[in-house]
Amino acid sequence: MRPIRLDMHGFGSYAEASTLDFTDVDFFALTGPTGAGKSTVLDAMCFALYGRTPRWRNNTTQNAIAPSAVEGRVRLVFAAAGTHYVATRILRRDKNGNVKTAMAALEQLPEGVDPADDDELVEGLGRPLAGSPSTVSVAAERIIGLPFDQFTKCVLLPQGEFAEFLHATAADRRKILENLLGHSAYRRVQQLAGAKRDTASTAQKTLEAQLAKVPAVSDEDLSAAALRVERLEKLTEPVRDKAGVLDGLNAAVETARRGLDDAETDLASLTYIKRPGGVDDVAARVADANARVAEKSAEVEATEAEDERLRAELDGLDLALIERQLKAWEDLGETDASLKTGRDLTDELQHQYEEAKELEGAAAEEVEIQHAAVHKARMADLAGTLRTELSTGDDCPVCDRPVEAVPERDLSAALEQAQQLSQTATAEYKDAQGAVANLQAKLDSYEERLTDLQLKRRRLLKKLDGVPEAHELHARREAAAEAGRQLSGTAAALKAARRALREAEKRRTAAEEQQQRAWREFGHARDQVAVLGPPPVGSDLAASWQSLVEWAATALERATAEREAAREELKGLDGRAATLRAELLAAMAEFDVAVPLTGTGGDYVAAHAAAVEAARATSANLVDARNRRVELESEARKFAHEAEVAKELAKHLEARRFMEWLLSEALDELVAGATVMLNRITGGQYDLIYRDQDFWVVDHHDADMARPARGLSGGETFAASLSLALALSDQLASLSRDGACLESIILDEGFGTLDPETLDAVATTLEALTASSERTVGLVTHVVDLAERVPVRFRITKDSKGSHVEKTLE
Repeated sequence: MRPIRLDMHGFGSYAEASTLDFTDVDFFALTGPTGAGKSTVLDAMCFALYGRTPRWRNNTTQNAIAPSAVEGRVRLVFAAAGTHYVATRILRRDKNGNVKTAMAALEQLPEGVDPADDDELVEGLGRPLAGSPSTVSVAAERIIGLPFDQFTKCVLLPQGEFAEFLHATAADRRKILENLLGHSAYRRVQQLAGAKRDTASTAQKTLEAQLAKVPAVSDEDLSAAALRVERLEKLTEPVRDKAGVLDGLNAAVETARRGLDDAETDLASLTYIKRPGGVDDVAARVADANARVAEKSAEVEATEAEDERLRAELDGLDLALIERQLKAWEDLGETDASLKTGRDLTDELQHQYEEAKELEGAAAEEVEIQHAAVHKARMADLAGTLRTELSTGDDCPVCDRPVEAVPERDLSAALEQAQQLSQTATAEYKDAQGAVANLQAKLDSYEERLTDLQLKRRRLLKKLDGVPEAHELHARREAAAEAGRQLSGTAAALKAARRALREAEKRRTAAEEQQQRAWREFGHARDQVAVLGPPPVGSDLAASWQSLVEWAATALERATAEREAAREELKGLDGRAATLRAELLAAMAEFDVAVPLTGTGGDYVAAHAAAVEAARATSANLVDARNRRVELESEARKFAHEAEVAKELAKHLEARRFMEWLLSEALDELVAGATVMLNRITGGQYDLIYRDQDFWVVDHHDADMARPARGLSGGETFAASLSLALALSDQLASLSRDGACLESIILDEGFGTLDPETLDAVATTLEALTASSERTVGLVTHVVDLAERVPVRFRITKDSKGSHVEKTLE
């Protein structure tokens, strides 16, 4: 991954739009004071690619937006394997202050786009590769070839984590090297080979199982099947001829059988004709039921007439009206009593109100008297206040004359007493006012109630105008009650009469239904023999039955003779048909063809045709079985060969034998390259070796003593880590064909721990790395001497508006 351009706006400390243009830059440095925002540039690169940064330990974006901004944007244009990409992420702060990723996208830029030209670098220009935060991270990992944790150990080494690869566990270093070198492809090939072996073995077993189900077919089997087909085909014409004759006999048999069936049916129908019992009494029962209905109908009519008379008499007396009029007379009496009581109470309350008014007037006069006394006492007390300020010989403030003598008097007690009497009088006056108000309200209520009662009395008098007196109304009510009692008795009698009429009608209906059933039975019996010409139906049921029974006896003798003749004809036809069936059965038995013992000629033709088709199918199946067996045997041999080849490939690529050797060789290359770098940086003091699955250094200034890299000092650790990082970028990347794109290395801080000689060696090494390879090297440093040796510098400053970037060329 090689950075081309980085745009930030509202991200971290970059409140305003800022751009770092790395176009045609191989060696650059980010310089500036502590806290200016240098590491934020690396955060922005990581965030654009992976949606996280090494400094966000909990993967939170809460502090990723500038404090004064509600939106933060990061856009990174980078190159990988000769192709340009642009990764964009947008953060937004919601109304609750929470910061979340609002948009993420990764695009592949078309050729010829100048990333430094804002007019050409527009959104949506390239081919979309991902469109959500998670998919952008996955796509970036796929393009670069490294997950986030390994990216920050090999490409972008953040502040405080520079020695991660040096101090990583053996398992972690193995994963990093597999990703860097693309060696995981061999593991995938091994896995695919194993899967191919299993698939081929399964296919082979499946084919062998299928082969076991396919029978072996010999040449004799094929010849026998063909001969059977030929012989069955020669039998076709004889079978068809005899079947045609059999069908003719079957038609004649069917005609004779139908004649016999008709004769049998006629006999059965004529036998069914029998006169039922009770036919003569049906008409008498219907006549008796009609007479009973007429009698009960007359009783119902007489009772209904009496009921109507009583109802007409009762309708002249409106009981509801009488009750309402009686209630009005009662309400009038109650209203008169209430008026008398109300007037008495109102007069008494009026007398109390007048007495209260007199007491209110007396209290008001007393209040005025006491207020005057208070005023008088207050004036006297004011003069006493002036006396306290005077001395003999002073000018009087009232008359401007010299005071000859100051009298000694204390009037405060008199003023206090006057005020107390005034308060008491005021309270009594308020009480008198309250009593008057209460009596006034109560008196108003009484008078309002009297008014309502008087209105009610007038309404009742108007309502009773022209209404009879109460005693006359009571008499009318008693007369109506008597008429109601009589009507109740008549209603019971009418109910009984109607019930008796319904019973009579039920009996008549039952008699009529019995008569109808008898006629239906006669009609059904006659319909059974209608085709034989029975006598016509008369109006009398008994006579009609007698005529039909006599006719049936004569017809029965004739039908019996016809049945015997049909039986003789059918017997002769059945014998001839049986002879033909025996001949067909014998011809088909030679070929073991199942045929019906009885049936039409078409049944025998169909059985023969089925046998021919079955013989042809059997012959074809034998040919197919032989061809299928040959095909399955060929396929089984092919899959057996594939399984064996895949097995051998997986065996050769097994991790313990091939991958360990491959990674060991790569690690040896890495250590060799890092040793050259470390030896150059430390002036020949240290070499780097790999022993016991860990890194060690050999100190040539201490009798070539070997020490674990974990025990090095800060400056020594930085030199060793830098050597490994440069070796990863310079040498192992050249070994990788399909692995990670290590086209740049960016180092954040750590140079301040080096002495001047080592620092000079580091600078020389980095210069040589950029000159001898096509890799971009970036530094984040406070060391001025080192920064001045870098050809392109980005000066980061910070003021009250945020961080700013200024690009300086050597």
